[in-house]
Amino acid sequence: MLKEFIIYIYLSVNRLVFGLFKFLPQKSKIVFLCDFGDNAKFVIRELQSRGFEEIYVLKTSKCKDDFSDLGLNAKHIVDFRASNIGGYLKGLYHLATGSKVLIDNYFAILSATSFREGVECIQLWHAAGAIKKFALQDPSIMFRSPSAVKRFEKVYGRMTKVIIGSDEMVPIFMSAFGMRKDQFLRFGIPRTDFYFRQKEEVNARSEILELYPQLAGKKVILYAPTFRDQQLLEQKIPLNFVEIMDSLGEDFAMVIKLHPAVAHNAELIAHPAIVSVANDVPVSKLLFVTNYLISDYSSIPFEFALLGKPQIFYPYDLEAYEMERGFWKDYEQLVPGPVVSNDEELVYVLLHHEFNQEQMETFSKDWNTYSDGHASERLAAYLMD
Repeated sequence: MLKEFIIYIYLSVNRLVFGLFKFLPQKSKIVFLCDFGDNAKFVIRELQSRGFEEIYVLKTSKCKDDFSDLGLNAKHIVDFRASNIGGYLKGLYHLATGSKVLIDNYFAILSATSFREGVECIQLWHAAGAIKKFALQDPSIMFRSPSAVKRFEKVYGRMTKVIIGSDEMVPIFMSAFGMRKDQFLRFGIPRTDFYFRQKEEVNARSEILELYPQLAGKKVILYAPTFRDQQLLEQKIPLNFVEIMDSLGEDFAMVIKLHPAVAHNAELIAHPAIVSVANDVPVSKLLFVTNYLISDYSSIPFEFALLGKPQIFYPYDLEAYEMERGFWKDYEQLVPGPVVSNDEELVYVLLHHEFNQEQMETFSKDWNTYSDGHASERLAAYLMD
């Protein structure tokens, strides 16, 4: 009850300040509210290439990117944290006076931002596909108070459009966000443009191999699990990485990349063929040097499918996770690769290369229908129309 009361007071103050800023003139500017920022950066670059400069980025405390490589005026990048009162007020001002707002996550503050008529609030989201349930279909919502659920619904109700990479996401977003069929922009996921640019691939490979030269000439395995709600400070993973790599032999190397939501990286593992990368190393760049992806319930497989490389799924806590979070479809029917339940099965699949290429291609075709390297162009054209 106390937590809900504090949230109520916080949002009430935001509603008042936002309402006052709405009396100021509206401007033809595009405002990005970012927890992640990767999709936003691709759209911003495309807008800049078309000569549009009235772009403002509100960076939350979760956002690790400083956007310094975009060449934006420093005043256009706002430190949008409640603890930074000056930056926070500037952010509310931009939200209240902008003509278009693009977001990439759930933001509670949107429940207090009643935008002017005609303002578009576009959800970029931060995943190209979905295995686990979220938003209004997250099983944990059953344990939230009626006021919290009402707040969630208000936030999702602010969104006028959502970007999708395939029609597979339509029923998911309709169910998760309570959206209608006419609210989808079939433009593709902006950040996936990265995988279609040869220069980006060359640069990414060079950058990663410079950071981790021990990966050169190896069959690189990327282990990228999703986060667990109760393990955000330190994720406990039951795989015996040392034994796995000893069994695979010297032709292989493994990169461990935890979800950005996890505060700490995997602890240092004493093995010459294992690299634990920092949170600030972009997974998109790692994918270019990756030969095999191992994941569980993450959205990374949807993007990795664009590269046509093998994937293995190791859901070591499948039953518990399904009960806690739930899946949109039957897990083993959805994922585009073999599902293993122990280290020995994982090693066997890798050594015997037991993958179905047709399955991987079908998965990518189904989930990346509109992500063809021109997603940012289509969205930028829409925003400037």
